[in-house]
Amino acid sequence: MVELQVNTNPDLKSKLIEEQYLQESNNLPIYLTKIEVVGGESFSNQFFQNLLSPILQNGDLTFIQLVNKIKSSQSKLIETGIFDKVAIQILPDNFYSLSSNKIKSYNNEPSLLTKVLIDLSAINLSNNQGFFNFNNEEYLNLKLNHINHNFNGNGELISIGVDYNPYKPLDHLIANGKFISYLKNPKFKFLIDLQLNQENNETWQDTKQEIIGGKLGLLYGNSTTNDLSVFTGFQLLKRNLINLDDGNFDSIKFFNGQFLKSSILNQLKYQKIEYLHDQSKNFPKNGYELLFNGEISSNQEQLNTNNLNEFIKTDLSINLYKSLFNEFFTTKFQAQLGGIYSFNNNNNDSNNNNKLTPIHPSDKFYLGGYNSFPGFSKNSVELQGGDQYYKLQTTLYSKIPTLLYAPPPPSASTIGLGNEQDLNPLRIYATGIIGNVVNSSKANLLEDENGAISYGFGLKYFNNWANFDIGYFFSKRLAFNNDTNSVNTAGIKDGLHFSISIGGSNNN
Repeated sequence: MVELQVNTNPDLKSKLIEEQYLQESNNLPIYLTKIEVVGGESFSNQFFQNLLSPILQNGDLTFIQLVNKIKSSQSKLIETGIFDKVAIQILPDNFYSLSSNKIKSYNNEPSLLTKVLIDLSAINLSNNQGFFNFNNEEYLNLKLNHINHNFNGNGELISIGVDYNPYKPLDHLIANGKFISYLKNPKFKFLIDLQLNQENNETWQDTKQEIIGGKLGLLYGNSTTNDLSVFTGFQLLKRNLINLDDGNFDSIKFFNGQFLKSSILNQLKYQKIEYLHDQSKNFPKNGYELLFNGEISSNQEQLNTNNLNEFIKTDLSINLYKSLFNEFFTTKFQAQLGGIYSFNNNNNDSNNNNKLTPIHPSDKFYLGGYNSFPGFSKNSVELQGGDQYYKLQTTLYSKIPTLLYAPPPPSASTIGLGNEQDLNPLRIYATGIIGNVVNSSKANLLEDENGAISYGFGLKYFNNWANFDIGYFFSKRLAFNNDTNSVNTAGIKDGLHFSISIGGSNNN
């Protein structure tokens, strides 16, 4: 029997036609004696029993049935996202002995004793990552992350991350632990995500915040194309605002105590993006990305159950990328829009003097900060937050003319990776942003005249392990009423903005 190769991304039918097997071999009786796996030593038998179940179901079959079962199992192995090589061979088993009466006869021909050889090469299954981040707003913070793609030998993912900033007034500790387990179809995964947040919000909210809880649910994603990701599940959070005093806004003082939030979550991400370099994937050059987050939530005080608010929250973001003149210019357009509709406030209770249960500060929308709305300090577009917001931003990236900057020759380690400039690009940019956050009880997005606008230019280096962004911004409020005496200048932070990130990884 001639050896048949099955490639990682096979057009199996075409290959069989080329080798003149298809017409002759479709109904060829096959007896599958065994399956050999090379390169899967770190994975458990249970892991392979699940993914290879199409082949394991029956060993007495025809040639075309075996080919179809191999394609199904191969697709499952690829969909896990933990193998960068999946090669399968169908080989004769010349050393297997079986009496003929134990083999079902499909036709007059005897069954061929056959084995399947699966050759696997896994990605780095365990790695530790660390980043030092510095910017002119939050100073220095440290991010650590441990990722294990093969927990308990079952190809399950465990991720533990910490984001720590010890420097006041924006000190914080954010920790999370994530567990992802594949279902029978690897496109569907079970997710548990736990979190612990301790944040100092005194500079813009005069409070400190503690959050503990997590979410669980079903995650759908296509690891082959990586274009669609959908999550639906349930979230439970216990939240506490501390250090409240008479100087706080009334909408914040209301939440002096522990509140329990329970939510039904729906999240969707769809993208079709071409990257400047497929190896680093850090600079989109063409395509689009759609992000949607929706939730139906209930927020209730633990000591006074009458303080209950139920609401629907939606947040939509669209990113568009377009490159021109052989990627010399790249334009990014971003549009964001969000809203909260509260449909259960306790103004029906005659004993509460028509007092409404406001939206928790942690659920509101905010804009402002180097990573959100440069030109304004953190969350300062509306310090109390809002239940409606929008943000529009256009950025033009450009290569630096060779007369001003000549990139160094490629190093030996990157010669085989294509153009080194594309691997980690350096770009000058110009950007313009307009947005607003409002409380619908006072005004809606179309009526409010206190929107924010910011524009600037700068230099940015894109690298997954060492990057920087330095820019100069000009900002102001829109103030359509032309009353210069009533113009709100709160939160405006013109001038130089910069951020630097340096990281590393220890792959095992």
